[in-house]
Amino acid sequence: MPKSKNKRKNAGKKKKSANAPVEAVAAAAAPEAAAPKVGPVKYVGQVRQEARRVVWPGWPEVWKTTVLVMILFILMGAFFFVVDWALANIIQLVLGLGG
Repeated sequence: MPKSKNKRKNAGKKKKSANAPVEAVAAAAAPEAAAPKVGPVKYVGQVRQEARRVVWPGWPEVWKTTVLVMILFILMGAFFFVVDWALANIIQLVLGLGG
């Protein structure tokens, strides 16, 4: 087998070292086993800790994005209304030709 195919075949695989503990090798083989299960109390504590790291937007940013969403909602509604109306008239015209 050419070297290039052999390199692609083994791409992303890590070599095992003699000093690696058995648990680390088992955790690398099964990623779902890597994260230990936690109880509900510890889980809620972790969620609260992550929520403290969130950077919440200020009121000016909230208002700007709210107004932007409303404007886009109105524009998209008008666009789809016009497209729907045009297609309905075109279909009505095509179906009317056959009768």
